Amino acid sequence: MIFIGKCPYRISLLGGGSDLDWFVEDECFGNSIGFSLAKYSYTVINKKDKNSKIGMLNYSSRETYSEIDEIAHPLIRESLRYLKINNLIEMNSYGFASGGGGLGGSSSFCISFLAALNKAFNLNIANKELAHICSEIEINILGKPIGRQDQYISSLGGINALLYKPKGHVEILNLSKNHIEAIKLVSDELILIPSLRTRSADKVLHNFKNSNKAKESLKDIRSICENFLKTNKSINELYDLLNHSIKESWEIKRKMSNVMDLELENQFNIINQIPNNWIRLIGAGSGGYFLLSSKVDINEALSFLSNKDIKALKVELSKEGISACVV
Repeated sequence: MIFIGKCPYRISLLGGGSDLDWFVEDECFGNSIGFSLAKYSYTVINKKDKNSKIGMLNYSSRETYSEIDEIAHPLIRESLRYLKINNLIEMNSYGFASGGGGLGGSSSFCISFLAALNKAFNLNIANKELAHICSEIEINILGKPIGRQDQYISSLGGINALLYKPKGHVEILNLSKNHIEAIKLVSDELILIPSLRTRSADKVLHNFKNSNKAKESLKDIRSICENFLKTNKSINELYDLLNHSIKESWEIKRKMSNVMDLELENQFNIINQIPNNWIRLIGAGSGGYFLLSSKVDINEALSFLSNKDIKALKVELSKEGISACVV
């Protein structure tokens, strides 16, 4: 039997950065809104026979191991260690985007791996707990200076608003029907455009931590998200407010250190020829994907980009979070 773990990537709309543990500890809370993307990481696992002496791991590289400590890939090694999986495995992974794209790729990969292990070894761990485990592995065990929204938005599936509290506690907030419908309207107009540059979110976010100006900017970004969550208006009014809020948050973020440079600004200016509500980089910045909210028909916008030799795709919201199956 083989066991397949599947986890979507994610799109963050508001509040990104306020999910960082150091910010939450200093400022008491953070919040964010996002949704899972209909693009996925897949991890396929085969449990090796008890007499086997070598396990095999195939991702962007290939390695073999006989003991967990020998594994070079940190997420694979620490996932096996955290779940106390001593049984040797054969693993293959596949995905839409690697880490560094701004879509939560590293977390999506890790969660798909955890989901496959959960299924293969009958651990019966709930999806929200898998998100927590992934967060603990990435943040507290491996010391990555990232936040917790990637793991939870990917794991839960659909549209989610999250509240981040000290000591790694994350709560799912209730969204009104009008808020959900407004977010769906916005998501229907989105296009993903690769900047053709990957970057280490760790390096970008590490710079944020050491900047007092960045902390103040993150407080402003959090307030914009909080205001949207607390606003009680019609769907169309919330649609307008959400677009305005995303644009306002981006204008704050793009002024932060290392988010944009000349090459990215040039790409931004080409994309900006399409009539739009806003354009922003997803994730920590400095590369990855641009997200465009088009005011014109999606196909017209895609055609324009294609004529500029820019590959792009329409964003599709995924209703599903983590899943796993046996074949």
